[in-house]
Amino acid sequence: MEKTFKALVLALVLCSMTACIIVVHEDEDDVEATWVGNYSPTAEDESLARHIGDAFEGDSTLGAEDLRVSVRRGVATLRGDVSDVAALERAVDVAASVEGVSRVVSRLTVDVSSG
Repeated sequence: MEKTFKALVLALVLCSMTACIIVVHEDEDDVEATWVGNYSPTAEDESLARHIGDAFEGDSTLGAEDLRVSVRRGVATLRGDVSDVAALERAVDVAASVEGVSRVVSRLTVDVSSG
């Protein structure tokens, strides 16, 4: 019975943690990390994501790439597959150039099967 109770408590703790993210704020001399539960993108985040997507579509080298973007508090996360390292670097540069983006996190992968 005690093992079942411990397993139930552990399951509840893990379930509650999966809906949380850690937000890190960095100043010149200070770093602060906080837990945010059920963070929903703001209108500003959604607008930034649209601007990044428009920039990708308007770039002749990125038009055929499989790119997805999400934005949380000004941090753009890129996901998808690209054809080569140059396309990966270009996607990061284009996203970083959009006004309002504070940082770019690349979760892009290079598709080596076509080479």
